[in-house]
Amino acid sequence: MRKIAPVVLLMIGACLSGCDTETRVKSVEPNFGNVAGNDDVVIVGNGFKPGSVMTVQFGKNEARNVVIDSPTRVRVKTPGGVEGKVDVIVTRDDGKTFVLRDGFVYRRDAPGK
Repeated sequence: MRKIAPVVLLMIGACLSGCDTETRVKSVEPNFGNVAGNDDVVIVGNGFKPGSVMTVQFGKNEARNVVIDSPTRVRVKTPGGVEGKVDVIVTRDDGKTFVLRDGFVYRRDAPGK
């Protein structure tokens, strides 16, 4: 069996815990809500940084109560919007942005809160 140099293991470990991960949005759960907004949704992806500031937009409207739960989950309250599909835009405080095209659908018949 070959031995791996401790320096290589240290580098791999450091990368696993601290490498910059590209921001990605895989899904929005649920992916629909009321046009009035104020729905609780979870954004699932990667590259989110707990303890940092992040903005989330549904179309051109900014979400409220953005909470980064983990590197893969962000909770938000949806803003109001116009009926139909909108892009979900996530921007980290370092300026890195990811867009999920048509990631959310505003509906008039969706239960409001």
